[in-house]
Amino acid sequence: MTSDLRTSPDQIARVAVSLRKHFVAHPGYETVRRIFGEIMDKRQAELDLGLTAEGRGIAVIGESGSGKTTAIQRILRRIDTSGTEPGEFRWISIRVPTPATQKDLARAILHALDFQLLRDTTASRMWELVNFHLQLRRCWLIHLDEGQELGGRGSDAEKAGVINSLKSLMQIPSWPTNLVVSGTPELHELLTQDPQLSRRFFITRFLPVTEFDARDDVAELVAGYAGLADLPMASDLADVEFVPRLIHAGREQFGIVVELIIGAITCALTDGHPAVGIQDFARFYAERSGEGALRNPFLVSDFRSVNTGRAPLEPVLLAGLQGRSRKPKGKR
Repeated sequence: MTSDLRTSPDQIARVAVSLRKHFVAHPGYETVRRIFGEIMDKRQAELDLGLTAEGRGIAVIGESGSGKTTAIQRILRRIDTSGTEPGEFRWISIRVPTPATQKDLARAILHALDFQLLRDTTASRMWELVNFHLQLRRCWLIHLDEGQELGGRGSDAEKAGVINSLKSLMQIPSWPTNLVVSGTPELHELLTQDPQLSRRFFITRFLPVTEFDARDDVAELVAGYAGLADLPMASDLADVEFVPRLIHAGREQFGIVVELIIGAITCALTDGHPAVGIQDFARFYAERSGEGALRNPFLVSDFRSVNTGRAPLEPVLLAGLQGRSRKPKGKR
């Protein structure tokens, strides 16, 4: 990249967009992709044989910023839709409404299926319409993002009603539907409250990235993105503390770490720096967080004392980190 490109806002914007389009997979991505494929292949085989079986579910659980939604959307976009007719949906994706009442959830699904409801429609009628339009549109799979909201803030009866509605989707006699639910760790507790629901789900966790098992992979990630931008890395990024600072600043969440890398490269290009360095990471972190220099993990000596909003590791997650490979995979 020439210096002219680094000083041109238009070119800098193009580089930033190009970097964001580049997909690097969280280590949990391959597991989710494989289970996706198995569920969709099973559905195709059932249709070919004229059979029906209850739907299955995938729960993708991780902290905010772990990259789970990006991973799922990538998988959904790559689902083969060559056999669909006009007006058919192979899948739909919705954000779980807050609060997640039965009526609001049904309304969101029907909206994604391009069906408009009358205001006075009852909850029971809405779910009849959901069942009908899923089959009419030949929809195989529903993705529910922010699935922890399915627990709702209503009464126990309302929460139970939402859970029963999810089970009913997977048991529609003529058109059972598969579910993919992504959310924060609260989702796991919600699913396990109902044994009938939990037995239908495969559960995959997007674990945190830590300096103990992902240092080399994160360093390669920085180098890879800098290379895509044709921008050298400054010598201060070779410091032994740089990657731990980056992981801490990113709350140990894969998606946030990637965001920080892209943001720092964009800052370096904007400021015309000959290489991306620690100052660019510090600047982007300040812009993103609104924090001053004394609370910037790229600047203070005791960076681990800076509260970046990182969620504490659950015991089950901490145990799972031992010996686990964190190497990012894939690109687009």
